Amino acid sequence: MDGFKAYRYYLAIKLHFTTDKFNVFENRGNVRGTREAFNARNDRYIFEKIANKKLNDKDIIQYFVANFAYFKENSIYEGKEAEDNYIQWMKRKQSITKTFIDDLTSILHFVETNKVNNSAVFEFTDNEYPLALKMFIGGKITIESLRIIDDFIGVIDKWKDHPTVKYIWDDEIRRITKLSGFVKYDKDKLGKIFATFREEI
Repeated sequence: MDGFKAYRYYLAIKLHFTTDKFNVFENRGNVRGTREAFNARNDRYIFEKIANKKLNDKDIIQYFVANFAYFKENSIYEGKEAEDNYIQWMKRKQSITKTFIDDLTSILHFVETNKVNNSAVFEFTDNEYPLALKMFIGGKITIESLRIIDDFIGVIDKWKDHPTVKYIWDDEIRRITKLSGFVKYDKDKLGKIFATFREEI
């Protein structure tokens, strides 16, 4: 692994998370970045440094995915905060079932405590944002859990067409959408957990 290769992974992941048309899975990560362009960058030493820290291609990809997933298009990609994002991302990947259960529990607790109508959890009601969206924006539930929820009931397509969401939370909605394929989980197991959650709310 060298800095140029890390840079090309960075470009592919950045395009994936910041544009609607580019899909890293469909394009197989193919980007136009050249070594000449890389050598002309003032920050190329950062990519060399990242390449030296990570052991393999998969780690590099996960490093950039973590930072774009958590920090939108202005993703940081070097330093302690970026490293912390990567560590957090890997921890959640390794305990995705617990993360999902914890987030559903948080939603359920809020619903019960505040006597929220169950239709307001995932739908717009009385010009209010869906509770799940508000909790995600407020950092109360994870982006990984919203990605899984969307896999089960397709909330993102409904949310993204709402006028205020489209103009205010467009980047956040894109990040959730673009995580498809990166969040791995046991669909049968989490499907049953989610079905129980829906019965309880």
